[in-house]
Amino acid sequence: MRPRPHHPATRSLTQFLLLPLLLPLLLLLAVTAAVVWGIDRNARQVELLNTSQVRLNLINLLARDIVDMETGMRGFVLVGQDSFLDPYRQGQRNVSERLGKLQQLSVSDFQRRNLAQVRVLVRRWDQQVAAPAIAARQISPAAATMLITRQTQGKRLIDTVRGVLTTLERNEMLRREAAASASSGTLRLTRALTIAGLLSALLLLIFIAQRAARTLARGLETLNAGAGRIAQGHYGEVLLDVPVREVQALRSQFYVMADAVEQREATLKTAQAVLERTNRDLERSNRELEQFAYVASHDLQEPLRTIGSYTELLARRYQGKLDDRADQYIQFTLSATLRLKGLIQDLLLYSRVRQQGQASAMFSTQAVVQGVLDDFQDLIGRSGASLTVGELPEVWGNPELLRHVFQNLIGNALKFRDPARPPEVTVFATALPDAWQFSVTDNGIGIEAAYFERIFGVFQRLHGIGTFEGSGIGLAVVKNVVERHGGQLAIKSALGCGSTFSFTLPYPNMPGLNAVPDHQPTVHAEHAGPEGHP
Repeated sequence: MRPRPHHPATRSLTQFLLLPLLLPLLLLLAVTAAVVWGIDRNARQVELLNTSQVRLNLINLLARDIVDMETGMRGFVLVGQDSFLDPYRQGQRNVSERLGKLQQLSVSDFQRRNLAQVRVLVRRWDQQVAAPAIAARQISPAAATMLITRQTQGKRLIDTVRGVLTTLERNEMLRREAAASASSGTLRLTRALTIAGLLSALLLLIFIAQRAARTLARGLETLNAGAGRIAQGHYGEVLLDVPVREVQALRSQFYVMADAVEQREATLKTAQAVLERTNRDLERSNRELEQFAYVASHDLQEPLRTIGSYTELLARRYQGKLDDRADQYIQFTLSATLRLKGLIQDLLLYSRVRQQGQASAMFSTQAVVQGVLDDFQDLIGRSGASLTVGELPEVWGNPELLRHVFQNLIGNALKFRDPARPPEVTVFATALPDAWQFSVTDNGIGIEAAYFERIFGVFQRLHGIGTFEGSGIGLAVVKNVVERHGGQLAIKSALGCGSTFSFTLPYPNMPGLNAVPDHQPTVHAEHAGPEGHP
């Protein structure tokens, strides 16, 4: 290992990333202040605009009220009906009220003088023109009509009032237009300041982010490249110094890791050599054990046949000629011989399954299951079983090995039946996204959940020897065959409600189809009862 240089960091990653953001932040604060100022100023202009509109509305209403007063007075003088005085009297009240409101809302001395002039002129017209005409009409209609047609003072007063109101309206409209123009100018200025400020802040942020990212990316890429060279075994590699405290800490940890890996690599090489030797010894030992089991099971059959043959001869020749105890001993010997014969044959089958190559081909599982059912015709007839077989597909695999799978699963479904009801067995297949799933369902005695893993072991039985026939190897054969075909085995069972054994066979194009798993299978299970069958 070479010594690696180290330089103190100038600043932390937080400082490196956040300090350049102060200027955009200040710019955003300035934009915010400009927006607040613009909103406040625009609000004041809008308030002036609304107040001006109120005054303009009052001036227009005042002009209408004066017209109503004049029209009502003339109508009464000409017609003499009191109903014509209603607009006149209402106009009097409205004029007084509206002049009071306008006086309160006035914004200049000139406007207040004009309003006072309107009040004086309207009062003078009322006193000198309207009131005398109305009084004269009540006394003499002809005199009142003559008075109205000859008076010119009333017309001059009304014209003067209209002129003053026109001046008030024109000034108010100018004031409103000025407020509207000021509001629009404020909005335009605020918009321009906001857009300019935000664009400037955005451009500044982009520049700062690109600069920071470029600096960090360049340093980290160099660090990553150096780490890759260290991973390739160049443990003396010197990594680029990046002026950020956290990156330098990471750089130091790379050096520590490189030293540790270099030290452990030597240890692992030694351990690997030992492990390889151990694996070779273990594989050789497994092959020898499997060969021994096969040879021992095969060689045991001959002496077992001899024992069985002579025991049968003893039973035929001396049955009933000896005492009862001798007959019982002979029957015990025959029964034990038969059990041992079945056990040896199952052991040979298990050994052949483990040693047999994967001679795979496409074949019909429908035909395989039908052949199994033909073999079980005698047992089906004796038990009164009802079997239902769905449409089964063609699969890729070893037909001889898969025949053992169906034979064991269907045989167990018939064998471990509930005494209270005839067996019902269903065999069907389901298409999954990546495999066919085959299921064998029965209504037998069920299996307790605690035994779901145990039943797939070799020589594992859940019942006494005299209760159900079997050596306890069948499900171990099923598990081994399914694994060799790249599938998974599952069980679902409920006590007293039967069991469902399911296994999958991958489609022909699935990877790992011909692989032989070197691990224990995953057995899926649902529900169970206290008793069951292997």
